[in-house]
Amino acid sequence: MRSPSLFGAFLFFCFTVPVAAQVIERPVPFDSAAHVMVMTPLIADRAQLRAPSWPVSGDFVEARLYTVTDSTYILTVRRASGVVERYSLALADREAIRVSVSRLPPEVVREQTDAGNAFIRNQSLLGLAVYAPAFSYAIGENSAASAVAGYLVVAGGTFFAASEIARRLFITRAQNDMSFNTGLNGALGTWGAVYIVGGSDNAQAAGAFVGGLAGTALGLRIGRGLTEAEAVGAGFGSHLGALIAAGTTEMLQGDSECTLDPNGFTVCEDRPGHKLQVFTIIAAGLIGYPLGILYPRNSSYNVTPGDIQTLISAGLLGVSAGVSFLPDSPKSSTAWAAITAGGIIGVLAGDRFLVRRADHTRTDAGLLFLGTTAGGLIGAGVAALIDNDLHPQLVFSLATVGGLAGLVVTERSRDPRSDAGRQRVRVVFNPAGLIGLATKTRGTHSLFTVRF
Repeated sequence: MRSPSLFGAFLFFCFTVPVAAQVIERPVPFDSAAHVMVMTPLIADRAQLRAPSWPVSGDFVEARLYTVTDSTYILTVRRASGVVERYSLALADREAIRVSVSRLPPEVVREQTDAGNAFIRNQSLLGLAVYAPAFSYAIGENSAASAVAGYLVVAGGTFFAASEIARRLFITRAQNDMSFNTGLNGALGTWGAVYIVGGSDNAQAAGAFVGGLAGTALGLRIGRGLTEAEAVGAGFGSHLGALIAAGTTEMLQGDSECTLDPNGFTVCEDRPGHKLQVFTIIAAGLIGYPLGILYPRNSSYNVTPGDIQTLISAGLLGVSAGVSFLPDSPKSSTAWAAITAGGIIGVLAGDRFLVRRADHTRTDAGLLFLGTTAGGLIGAGVAALIDNDLHPQLVFSLATVGGLAGLVVTERSRDPRSDAGRQRVRVVFNPAGLIGLATKTRGTHSLFTVRF
């Protein structure tokens, strides 16, 4: 009898390797209270994390912990150079890290991870711009004094209410982002919903006030289970969905007839499909939330909160470029089509040339927005010097070119770290399987594990 060849043995091992169609990595906290989702060097030092349970040595920027479907753990560590290292952790190592981090004093963890101050600031802004105006309008129909008093009480009270919530609750960055977004969208969505059912102006304002508060509470609850990128993605997806729906419905409804009233103001007729349009915008905004969460979660490349915020600059450039192609005095439906299509193309281009190429911080995204805006203003200024009549096509064309130049220059000056990527295929050698085969131990033994 001929002995099996090496090639035959290789085929045997390959075809007996358990292959999973997809490995899902979910973020998990480092501590029992689920407060530490991102490990910083200070927390690692205070928790006295050391080998062998903590495999990281040397300086690092941040570390995150993920669990996979086979109950193992993956530790990702980002270095200052942009390099991302991945370590496999056994359950015993993960438990040792959890116990050490959970023993830290609350003030140490809060200093590094709590977003309470940002929550107070954002809620105070919502109080001034959303809660207080809605409450004032709801109660002040027949009394200016009541309206003013209502505004001042709610605007000031929002600060103290948010401060008390931040004192009692541990608020993560994801919760802060999510609650701010859902507070704003909750007010707008409820306002639109009351309008659809035929509510009066006061009822719409009251709905906006209640919806804003309910949205904030819901955002705090949902945000606890999200990463920072997922929370930012949810807000961006909601706004993008609502804007696309608004542009599309305006394009489909065509031009509305407008007249001048006796006071010289332009008054446009309320089109029969206006309530349907509001419903479509609200529905698209709600659908955008889960789609926005899936964007950083399921992308084959790394998506940071700053990456998502860079799409705002890219989308605005797309809108400007779309408007620059419009003819003189275009129909409103044509204008909305150009704006909507340009914005979508801009976002897609931003994903391709910004998000996939590098990992941006929030600071990077903010400076990109400023650089894009500054470049656009310079372009519009040049157009004003060239053409005294300020033709829109020339103004928006040069503003687009200037904005794009400003974005490119700012991106190069910031030089964000390269995209960390996400490993989609991994081959892991299992020494225990080789030992099991050599000792003829009963059971299933695999030499390699392939994960996609």
